[in-house]
Amino acid sequence: MDLNTPELTRIFRAELEERSSRLVIAARGLADKTLGNSSIPDLVRDAHTIKGSAGLLGHEGIREAGGRLETLWRMVGEGYVPESDVIVAMEATAGRLVPTFENGDDEALAELVEKLDSALEQPDTTTEILPTRQPEEGNLGGLLESVSESLLGGATRVDTGDLYRLINRIVEVSLDAEALADLSLVSIEGADQDLLRRSWRAQLERLSGSISDIQDQAVSLANVSFFDAVASVPQFVRYLARRMQKDVRFQLTGNDVQLDRQIVDLIREPLRHLLVNAVDHGIEAPDVRIATGKIATATVVIGAKVVTEGIEVYVSDDGVGIDWDRVAELGNERGLTMTPPDLSPLLFHPGFSTAEEITDFSGSGDGLSEALLAVERVNGAIHIESIRGKGTVVTMTLPLSMVLQNVVVVALGDQFWGLPEAAVEESMPLSKAELSTTSSGRAVRFRSAAIPCVSLSLAVGVPEPANESELLVVSTRSGMVAVTVSEIVDRRRVAVKNLGPILEGAGHITGAALLGGGQVLVVLDPSFLGAFARQQPRLVEEKPRVLVVDDSAGARRLLSATLNGAGFEVEVASGAREAVVAMVSDGFDAMVVDYSMPRSNGVELVRAMRASDVKVPIIMVSGVATAEEKEAAWEVGVDAYLDKFDLRQGVLTRTLRQLMGLDDAETA
Repeated sequence: MDLNTPELTRIFRAELEERSSRLVIAARGLADKTLGNSSIPDLVRDAHTIKGSAGLLGHEGIREAGGRLETLWRMVGEGYVPESDVIVAMEATAGRLVPTFENGDDEALAELVEKLDSALEQPDTTTEILPTRQPEEGNLGGLLESVSESLLGGATRVDTGDLYRLINRIVEVSLDAEALADLSLVSIEGADQDLLRRSWRAQLERLSGSISDIQDQAVSLANVSFFDAVASVPQFVRYLARRMQKDVRFQLTGNDVQLDRQIVDLIREPLRHLLVNAVDHGIEAPDVRIATGKIATATVVIGAKVVTEGIEVYVSDDGVGIDWDRVAELGNERGLTMTPPDLSPLLFHPGFSTAEEITDFSGSGDGLSEALLAVERVNGAIHIESIRGKGTVVTMTLPLSMVLQNVVVVALGDQFWGLPEAAVEESMPLSKAELSTTSSGRAVRFRSAAIPCVSLSLAVGVPEPANESELLVVSTRSGMVAVTVSEIVDRRRVAVKNLGPILEGAGHITGAALLGGGQVLVVLDPSFLGAFARQQPRLVEEKPRVLVVDDSAGARRLLSATLNGAGFEVEVASGAREAVVAMVSDGFDAMVVDYSMPRSNGVELVRAMRASDVKVPIIMVSGVATAEEKEAAWEVGVDAYLDKFDLRQGVLTRTLRQLMGLDDAETA
């Protein structure tokens, strides 16, 4: 089947140019050591998409080149740093893709692919992990990714008018702050106290409103209109309709709705899957539509609208609708039983499809499952409504922003944790909950059904406080779950940062936010809580004990949360003296030590430990040490040295387990 129609060729050409240019820029960043860690998953996805699209259209040379680039960028994400000649070849290969597509000359590209093959056959795995740009101020020593590096790409086009409005607002805030300073200098003696209080309160309210406005304006500068986000969709739908010999009218609504650029990139592929499903599965052939009393031309709508929970992006069609009887039948055959009327969760299982055969476009059953995974990455939701003979609507509910998130802040003793507000269905005092005990543990009666109940402290692996008095009902991928906590502190809008790769292996944490006073809020994945509550956790008599030594309170908090959730018992120390006392009095199975600390640095601490015959594994973590300082760390006896810019996901917990002779089962 020849898929090289003018419509699809134009789409592929535009996508190839966009994605290959990003790969070229990234290779240059890899060479000059300015590449941001957070961009690497996007680069892997760019190369993967090039490989898949080129393969579909029969461009074999481009497909092979995309595959090699995908593998190499994936290896970079796992810690491999190519030699300079390999990086040059990666850049040249990406830069050669568009000329090859236009000229059909694969000879030069084939030579570049051979160079990449040589690198893949014998990668230099001993090369030092490449450090990227230094962490910005307040970035917890590099443990958290910079919000600026988390945005797509390094440059964003901004409307000049919006930029100057933001600048003007900042100037107003500066003037308001000066006015407050002037008020603070007013002599209280002899002044009108009531007038002073009213003036102070009015000025504070004005300042608070201005700051909130600046926050919203700053976030909006990184947004894109829904119209721009789906600019190529009409062309894609027309192509699908022609290939499938169907008559389709396309409608676009919500043109002016603003979306976070990160979310746009996240939902681009899911939207394509949904459009293919609508045209291929949903819409009938013209003669079939006429026979059933419909007009020959079908309608496909893609739209966006702002709702209370965030933004809804939907794809609808007026086709045949989903055959729910067939869905139930296939579910029973696969042992995936669901209770009517809501059988839609079956459609999100990987490989589940009602199609009779797999075509070039659909039938594999992976489209909806991939869409679900993409949406859940941002704590969103996806919902299907379908009426037999009338049509189908698939709706993705997404947050307004991936940077700013609304979270419910809860406390366990003196520690703070955050849950996405969109996932919290209800909160109540624990004393008012209808608790019961089952063979699987505690349960709570909620909306006429029993849902599992679990202590948050048990789920995240910290000591259970004696004063749990609040309960939250949380919506998760596996259903509702009740979670008990010490206190529900507040509902706040916070700027969430992604975890750096060293900590990313912790599946229960999605990010962290800085609260006032330097407090760190660890943001939890609701679906982790749902899965944890529905399994019987296997208790172990003793957890391996780890001492974390870091002068940053935020870093200690994050390291503790990560290691607790991975099955370790963690104690912390803020400096060398405190660490020595803890090691002597309590004893530990391993240590994680920061290099840069006041007074005695990490090297001096490790030297003292080894001189005192402390033989436990010691991992040093740093983002600021020079090559000579790293060598000094190895000389005094560390068992592993991790750069805080290490790109290997979850390397900290994995290295601890290896050094302590543990496997996942023993520390689960």
